[in-house]
Amino acid sequence: MILRLLTRDCSVNFSCVVVPGGDLKKITVDELERYVQKESRLPVLLDRMKQHGKTFLLTNSDFYYTDRDGMIRNWTSYFDYIVVDAKKPLFFMEGTILRQIDKKTGVQRIGTHMGPLRVNEIYSGGSCDVFSQLIGAKGKDVMYIGDHIFGDILKSKKIRGWRTFLVVPELASELHVWTSKKCLYNKLETLEVAISDIYRNLDSSAREKPDISGLQAAIREVTHDMDMSYGMLGSLFRTGSRQTFFASQLIRYADLYAATFLNLLHYPFSYLFMAAPMLMPHESTVDHDEPEHPSWSEFNPGLASRSRDECDVRTDNGSCLPLENHHDPPLHDDRHLPKLRAETPLTVTHHHDVDDSDEGESSNSSTSLMDRSDSLVNARA
Repeated sequence: MILRLLTRDCSVNFSCVVVPGGDLKKITVDELERYVQKESRLPVLLDRMKQHGKTFLLTNSDFYYTDRDGMIRNWTSYFDYIVVDAKKPLFFMEGTILRQIDKKTGVQRIGTHMGPLRVNEIYSGGSCDVFSQLIGAKGKDVMYIGDHIFGDILKSKKIRGWRTFLVVPELASELHVWTSKKCLYNKLETLEVAISDIYRNLDSSAREKPDISGLQAAIREVTHDMDMSYGMLGSLFRTGSRQTFFASQLIRYADLYAATFLNLLHYPFSYLFMAAPMLMPHESTVDHDEPEHPSWSEFNPGLASRSRDECDVRTDNGSCLPLENHHDPPLHDDRHLPKLRAETPLTVTHHHDVDDSDEGESSNSSTSLMDRSDSLVNARA
C-alpha cells in the first residue's frame, strides 16, 4: 500500500512538472547551456547519415520546446522529416491526426495533412502506419534511435518491426565497474570452481552431503561487494547473477545499444553488425578440449542410424538385402517414384542470420542503415 501511494504521488508531481507549460521545460529552454550537453561530433554524424539516406526526428516534445536555433545552422536542416508532439508509444499503435505546423506561429494548421510529406516542413502527431507510407519505408528499412525502452524501442520493434538502437548512458559506469572490479569477478569464478571440484568425484551413490556453506557465504559476500560497486541502486543490468527486467527487454527488443549513438561514427554505413553467438548450457560448460563424448548411436546401439548411402530392403524372413540385389518388378516407372531419401544440398539454401529480406531483394540493400544488428556496446569510443 505504501509503495502504491508513493508511486501515485511521484507520478502526479512529475506530470505537473513536465506537462506543456510546466516549469521543467521552461527552465530547460531558458538555460540550455546548463542542462543540454553540447557535442561537436553530432552535426558530423547527422550530416553523414543524411548523405546516405533519409533522416527524421520523431519527438514527443511540442514545437515550442523543440524549436531552438543552433549557433551555426538551423536544427531543421539536419533532418528530412520532422514530427513533433508524436505521443509515443501511441504513435506506434493507432496514433493521432497528422497536422502541419506553421513555423512562424508554432501552432497547428487547421485540418488534416494530405499528400506526401514535404522536406523542411514540420508535422505534428500522426501514426507509424501513415508516416511509413508517406516516406516510403518498410519496417526493416528504418533504424530508429531512442533512449526509452518502452516508448521508443519496445513498441517500434514489437509492433512495427523497425531496427532499433537504444541509448543507455548508464552503460559507461557499468563498463567502468566491469573493468575496474575484475578481481571480484575472478574471485567469484574461483569460488564457483571450488564448489564444482567438491562435487566432481561424487555420484548418486554418495550418502553424505558435502559441506559447502562456507563457500556459499563467501559467494554471497563477493556478490554483495559487486552490487555495492554499482552504487546504492545497484547494477542496471544485473541483480546478483541474474539479469534485471530492463536487461531482458534490452536484449529482446534492442538491435543495438550503446552509451551514445555517436559510436556509429566509427563504422561505415554498410557495416554488418552481428550478435555474439549465444551458447546453450551444454555448450558453455563443455570445453572443446575435453575428450570426445560418445555419439548418440553409441548410447543407443539398437537404434543406430545407417549412413545416407545405405538403402536396404527387408525380406519376408526379416533379413536385410541391399537395394541393388532386390529385383521385384517396379509397379511404376522408376522415373516417377519419389526419392527414398532426401539429397544433401549442394549449395547454401538458407542464411540463418539474414532471414528477413524480401524475396527478390538483396540482403545487403543500401537503403537500410544496418542490415543485421544485435549488440553494439561502447564500440571503439
